Amino acid sequence: MKRKVIKQADQAFTITLPIDWVRKNNIDKNSEVNVDIIEKSLIINSNNPISGGSIKVDFTGLHQRNIYRHIIALYTKGIDEIEIISDKDISPLIMKTLNSLIGYGLISHKKDSYVIKEFGSSAYQNLDEIFKRVFQMILLFYEAAIKDIFGEEKETIDNLLARDLEVNKFCFYLQRAINKMSYQDPINGRILFTYSYVLEKISDEIERLWRLNIQHKPKKSKEIRELIELSKEGLSKAFNIYYQFNSSKLDDIYVIREKVREKSMLKRIDPDTSRFIRHIVKIVEEAADLNHLTLMSKL
Repeated sequence: MKRKVIKQADQAFTITLPIDWVRKNNIDKNSEVNVDIIEKSLIINSNNPISGGSIKVDFTGLHQRNIYRHIIALYTKGIDEIEIISDKDISPLIMKTLNSLIGYGLISHKKDSYVIKEFGSSAYQNLDEIFKRVFQMILLFYEAAIKDIFGEEKETIDNLLARDLEVNKFCFYLQRAINKMSYQDPINGRILFTYSYVLEKISDEIERLWRLNIQHKPKKSKEIRELIELSKEGLSKAFNIYYQFNSSKLDDIYVIREKVREKSMLKRIDPDTSRFIRHIVKIVEEAADLNHLTLMSKL
């Protein structure tokens, strides 16, 4: 869309704002907008959350797990209202799915039609705090796993699933928050979304590690304890580097990753212990990959 530049007095230049954008963002004569300069571009931002709009989807014939994935994807995308059509009663599944989401509720159910909608006004603007809380939750998740695995091993599958649900809930909320906000710098928005996606993957690896220990009780030697502590240290350093950025500290994580790789090459281990070690290695590998995203965000 091209706009004509108008020269004003005192060497000032103005352009008009597109009326559709003005109406959509409730701009009036008293409104203020942010104008950011990025290279040759000017980005005008109203700082209002993006309206996710509504969508109608037909889930007839879909497996329940597939329906769950569809709803989660639409939620994290930022959709505000979902009308669902189904040839079967999926009320229990919808209610279970809503337990994984923040700010979504079932507002209507008529025969084969369900309407899920965002309620209230979410503080998506406070994105840094949401991001920080998610990262801290994952760190605490890992610490709790290590304490139980190398302690009394009292955790049950049901309790673990409840823990994992809570972490995932905030991971999904973070991804939705990123997509709902008008970013002054859209490139940084894409970087942060990728970062949040990697955090979710790390959380999943912790859950699999803990579940494996509950179900199969793999042998855990002193060497494996050292491995998991190194892995946790790598994840903690990734958090510290993001919030207290220092380029000279980036190598610390790579050094830890190499130590974990080297120490993970244990001989004469059973399949369950081998799987257990792979989860540990995967966590520190993902933590090291966060360095690349941190650099793109901070430089």
